[in-house]
Amino acid sequence: MDALRREKGEVLGSLRDKHAKALLLNIARTPKSKDKRSIVHSPTPRKTKKTLFTTPRKEHIEPEGQAMQEDNQRLVLATPMETMKPITIKSFTPSKIKVVYKTKKTKNIRTKLVKDCQLGELVRSIAIHNAPKRTIRAMYNTPLKDVINNHIMTELKQEIGKLTSSVNRSLLRQIDSKSLATFSIDRVNEEIQIWAPLFHQCMLTLSNNNLMGATVAACVMLKYNNKHMSALQHIIGQILDHGGATDDTIDTLSKMGMCVTASSSAKRKHHLLSRQQQHIKRLLTEPVKEDEQITGTHQLSKSSDIIGDNIDITRSPSQMSVDRRRQSWHWFLLVALEKRVQDPTLDDTHPIADISQVENSLFIPNLEESAFLEGNFIHHIMQVLVKYVDSLKRYKLCIPEYISHPHLNMSCQKSDYAIIDLLDKSENKSEEMIDILQYIHEKCIARSDSDNDHDTPSSLKRVFGGDVLTNERAYSAQLALHNGMTEFSKLQCVIHRPEGLHRMMNLLLFIYEQFYKVSSAGEPGTLSHLRNTVRRIDVHGPEEVIQKYRSHYAWMDDCLDSFILGAYMDLMGIKDLQDEPVNHQPLFHLLSDQDKYTYIHGVAKDILDKYVKIADDVDEIREKTCALDAEANQMKDLFDSDEMKYMCPNCNKQYKTSGGIKRHLKKVHEFSFDTEDQLPTSGKDHVAIYRASFMKCALLLRDTNDAYKMGDGNRVTTNAKFQMLLSRVGKHNKYQLWLFRYLAYIKCILSPKMAYEYMWNCSANLQGGIGKNIPNDNLLEMMVQTVKKKIYSQGANATYTSVQRAALTTQIQEEIKQNLQTQCNKKQSGSRRPDANKTSDILEMVTELNNAKIFDYIPGREFNSFPGFIDFFSRIKVVDLHAWITENRERLSYEVLS
Repeated sequence: MDALRREKGEVLGSLRDKHAKALLLNIARTPKSKDKRSIVHSPTPRKTKKTLFTTPRKEHIEPEGQAMQEDNQRLVLATPMETMKPITIKSFTPSKIKVVYKTKKTKNIRTKLVKDCQLGELVRSIAIHNAPKRTIRAMYNTPLKDVINNHIMTELKQEIGKLTSSVNRSLLRQIDSKSLATFSIDRVNEEIQIWAPLFHQCMLTLSNNNLMGATVAACVMLKYNNKHMSALQHIIGQILDHGGATDDTIDTLSKMGMCVTASSSAKRKHHLLSRQQQHIKRLLTEPVKEDEQITGTHQLSKSSDIIGDNIDITRSPSQMSVDRRRQSWHWFLLVALEKRVQDPTLDDTHPIADISQVENSLFIPNLEESAFLEGNFIHHIMQVLVKYVDSLKRYKLCIPEYISHPHLNMSCQKSDYAIIDLLDKSENKSEEMIDILQYIHEKCIARSDSDNDHDTPSSLKRVFGGDVLTNERAYSAQLALHNGMTEFSKLQCVIHRPEGLHRMMNLLLFIYEQFYKVSSAGEPGTLSHLRNTVRRIDVHGPEEVIQKYRSHYAWMDDCLDSFILGAYMDLMGIKDLQDEPVNHQPLFHLLSDQDKYTYIHGVAKDILDKYVKIADDVDEIREKTCALDAEANQMKDLFDSDEMKYMCPNCNKQYKTSGGIKRHLKKVHEFSFDTEDQLPTSGKDHVAIYRASFMKCALLLRDTNDAYKMGDGNRVTTNAKFQMLLSRVGKHNKYQLWLFRYLAYIKCILSPKMAYEYMWNCSANLQGGIGKNIPNDNLLEMMVQTVKKKIYSQGANATYTSVQRAALTTQIQEEIKQNLQTQCNKKQSGSRRPDANKTSDILEMVTELNNAKIFDYIPGREFNSFPGFIDFFSRIKVVDLHAWITENRERLSYEVLS
């Protein structure tokens, strides 16, 4: 059988060689059987017969070279059968692939055997049109892999070359201040996707399709490719510098391609200054309408105020010598703050009134203002009740969250501010304070171009705010140049305003001076005793109120809550805040919100009337002041301007002074002057007076703080009148004078428009939202601390020039940081501290107050540390107060208006 098989193979082989052409032209097919065969299902699959030769089909004939494989069922030819010349094909093993192709020049058909198995697999995959992935896999299993990779790398280099070309103004090349502040990750990503799609796809793949990661990684790589593609690195460098990173830290990250060097960041600050100057110009200037434009005059807007304060730094060298001594730096920081509240309809040409002609009662709270303040006190008492009383907590939503005012929407807007400059001047020296005011007049006040000597007076004035010390020194500098010929030469274009933080500091200091004594620690019910009861070791009395204002204010706030809750318990006759009051209504929860509010409001008003009441004392002061005003008007009528003497209307006797004519009228003509102050009667409960006076002052402090938070200028001004009266009792005569000047500016000296803006633009909002305002000088303190951090971060290399540059660029760096945080979807970190739960402390203090019977009325009792305690408004000597107001009115009439 084996011999027969070999013989059969030889015969068939010779026949094939002999009749190859004839076999190619004949169509050979396996004959089909006409009889249908029944399919029998069996586990053995049926094998199909393969034909020896295949007939080419026209739909598979291509104009270019194709592949022919022996183990396939058909042979693919290059040309149609009708025009094809016979080709002799030698037999080859099925594992090999032969390619038929046409030459480019002669168009002859050639064949080539693909001997490499991997390349053969590649050709097989190409021949199968619907398997591109299989083709790629086959390609990477061939020696062509390295060639393909090299081609991809070349393509990447070409894309990156186009992207980094100087012809293409790439976003990563733009490192000016505006571009850094408005840098956009999305725009950079779009640019890379357009100019380098392959590179962009590679970055997305490596970063797991994270857009931020792909863009940042691309920026780092492009920086290594071209040092000018460094916008992101400049941004990170400025953020690191703003955060206080050292030069070594910045240079280390620069080596890693994350940022530029520290020296480059320092040089870039010069360019950031231009953006800061534009910011300052927007705050200080505004476009002028064509019908209002004046030729040759810089039209500066009145849409911003100026606030300023000293920066005092002491630097000690590590080793002192004759040449290296302790340095003391005193610089002055100026900040422009936007006016959010303005009313262009008001008159801006004439003052409201002549201060020399107004009555002194104008500066004393009237009935409407006293009622207004009592209403605010009731609101604060209600807030305490619904916060701590269990039976009223559920009705918190029935109580207004805040005290509204006409400009609530404006006060919710975020304030715009800018550091104008850091001057190498100190307010401690009179000459340099004059230079500071001259700088403000030069840079911030409108003047005529034709008048270089400032001989043209200007009606445009700016508010210059700060603490009392800064205002006092600036006012003294103006008085030193009072003999000038114009408002510019006299530096009179600046209006001073004591700001809110220092107003509250002085009021808090007054409260500690009057109510807190260490010697009273053993007397239950006093503040010192309560401080020891709850172990508030961060409270040290009036000596450290200014240095530790926050802790001392928080303690005073807690004490006020305790007194209010104790008064509520005494009023309702309950021994615990969880108890229901005796007059509790069983169906109270079914009442309407308005009825619930009316009930809680009534309870708060009862607490105010019984335990706090202020109106009677202030009404008495006002009545006496009005009587003294009438008396002063009578004295004016008796004054003979020709003789410059007072003349008696009955006997025509002349006197040089008003006191002389008064004594004459009383003694000779029996005139009565019933305005003399009377001493308070004895037999009062001085402990109850201590309690009522404290609650009165603490509520005034809380309402003033809330007024600044809400940006309520009306409340700020009303409270200033009461605070001025309290300052009359204490040791703060200088601050009392500035409160009087503050009221005089609003009531008399300024025009209606400027007085309105002067009163309402008392706070700034850094975050936006209701109740997020802070006093203007609080913003200034934040800026001072920011500049001090810059000084400390520079170490021994700090100079005035470097600190000035750092101060002027800190806002732009903050803008750059916030923009990048927005790109990263990072929430802005808040500066507000979380509120601590002090319920246990307050309840413990309420227990101590009730045990001491603070809310009872027991005539004759008093604290040993506060003997014969009298209410502050009762202590005021109205005659002296009236004379003091008269004196300062006359002083302001020639200091400010002349």
